[in-house]
Amino acid sequence: MSSDDLRMKRKIQKLGSSTLAVTLPAEWAREQGLEKGDELVVQRDESSGSLLVVPDTPAETEATATIDVASLDPESVRRAILAQYVLGRQLIEVESDGPIGPPIFEAITETERRLMGLGVVEEGIDTVAIRCSVDPGDFELPTLMDRLWRTEATMRSEAVEALLSSDTDLAERAIGRQRQVEKLFYLFLRLVFTTYRNPRLNESVGLETGFPLIGYRSVAQDVVLMAGAARDLADDVIDAGGVALDAETQELLTEVATALEDAATATRQAVTNPTTTATSEGREALATFASHADRAQEHLESARPEPLLALQRILLALRRSADHAEDSLDVATHFAFHSTGAVETNGV
Repeated sequence: MSSDDLRMKRKIQKLGSSTLAVTLPAEWAREQGLEKGDELVVQRDESSGSLLVVPDTPAETEATATIDVASLDPESVRRAILAQYVLGRQLIEVESDGPIGPPIFEAITETERRLMGLGVVEEGIDTVAIRCSVDPGDFELPTLMDRLWRTEATMRSEAVEALLSSDTDLAERAIGRQRQVEKLFYLFLRLVFTTYRNPRLNESVGLETGFPLIGYRSVAQDVVLMAGAARDLADDVIDAGGVALDAETQELLTEVATALEDAATATRQAVTNPTTTATSEGREALATFASHADRAQEHLESARPEPLLALQRILLALRRSADHAEDSLDVATHFAFHSTGAVETNGV
C-alpha cells in the first residue's frame, strides 16, 4: 500500500449557510460496503486535534483473518496470531499449502494458551481455525486495567519478599504470574483497538465517549514493563540461590521497595483520578523512591555486600520499575491538564 493510499487531501465544501462537508474516498466506501443514507460515527481524539470516522456497523469481513503459514517460522506464526487477536478478529484461519508440521502446530497451540478467550474450534491436515469468544461487552476497560495493576503489584510484592526472605519458591511464584499479566494486557489491547475502530462500543466497555484510549494503552504497556522488572528481580534471586542479606542491606532494600510501592500506588491513583494534586503527589513519591535508591546504591558501593553483582542488578530492576511508573505519571499529567483546562492553545 502506497503513502497515497493512506493520505488523501479533500477540499472542504460548503452546503447551505453554515454546513461544511468533505467527500469520502470511493475505494474506502466500497471496502466498507457503504451506500447513500448509511450512518458514520465521527469521534474526536482525546486532544481534540483529529477526527476518527468509522462506519456505524463495521464490515463483517473485519471479523475474520486468514494466515498463510507456508513460508512462516514458528515465531512468525505466533506474532501473526497475536496481531490478529489484538486487532479484534473473531475467527483466525491458519492455512498452509501442505500438512502443518508439529513446530507450527505447537506454535499455534502455545499462542492459543497465552491469549484469553482464544480456542481451536476446527483442525485439519492443512488448516486450523481459532475462534475468540471474547465480546467487547464482556469486560469493562477500567476494570481490566485495575486487574492488570493488581496482578503486577502482587508479582512485584512476591519478588521483593523472595529477596528479603531468601525464598526461591516465592520467586518462582512471582515469575509464574507474568503469563497472567500478558493475558490481561493483550486482552486490554484487543478491547482498545476494537473500541477505537467502533466508538459506539464506548458505553459497552464502561467508557464515556472521548475516553483517552491511546494514553491508557501506554499506561498498560508501562504496567507490563514493571512486571518485566519484577520478573528480572525474581530471576536474580533464583540465580543466586536465594540472597542472604545482612541487617543494614536488608533495611535499605526494604525502604527502597516500600518507597516503590508508594510511588506505584500514587501513580495508579493519578491515572485513575487525573488531577494536578494527584500528579504532584506522584512526583513526590517518585522523588522519595529516588532518594532511598541512591542511599542503597551508596551502601552497595561502600560496604560491597555479597552477592554484590546480584544486588546491583536487583536495585537496577527496582529503578527500572520506578522509571516505568514515571512514564505512566506523565500520561496522568497530560490527562489532568486536559481535564482541568490548564492548557490553552491558540491558532497561529
